[in-house]
Amino acid sequence: MNHFLRRGICLGAWVAGCGMAHAQLATVKTNALLWGNLTPNISMELVTASKFSLEGTVFYGLDKAPLDAQLKGAQAEFRYWISGRPMARSFIGLSVSGLRYTVVHKGKAHQGEAAGPGLTYGYAWPLSKRFNLEFSAGVGALWYREKKYPEGTYLKKEEYNANGVKCVPTEIAVSCCYLF
Repeated sequence: MNHFLRRGICLGAWVAGCGMAHAQLATVKTNALLWGNLTPNISMELVTASKFSLEGTVFYGLDKAPLDAQLKGAQAEFRYWISGRPMARSFIGLSVSGLRYTVVHKGKAHQGEAAGPGLTYGYAWPLSKRFNLEFSAGVGALWYREKKYPEGTYLKKEEYNANGVKCVPTEIAVSCCYLF
């Protein structure tokens, strides 16, 4: 946890520093759908050029998640704003994700790590000068290694027994955003 927390704080300091140094537009946001699975998360986005922005997200799932899915990780995304105005309307993005997970599905438990690139499409709906509502979805190829075992028979010292590449959703978000 400390590793992810440190990286999130460093990313936040970097984004805040860049925003102040160059008077660029920045936003802080949180994904309401992840909160539904008791996964606290925060994202920071910084406009880097007239049609481009860079977003960083960190998330850390609590032990008692209602969907039997505990996620811990980070994602960085480079966005191109189709409308020409960052933080408003349609965008496409290239992302890189890394996470650790524990998921129970169909009587099998999966505990492992995954990382890989993805593509995202989204829409930012301006509600006021300072607030946006953002919808986004993405898909990507994640390389994974995991311990797969029948639910309830977890052995801590067991080696990873499954690995490969899967095409999976890398982002499904409804985010509440505050713009600086």
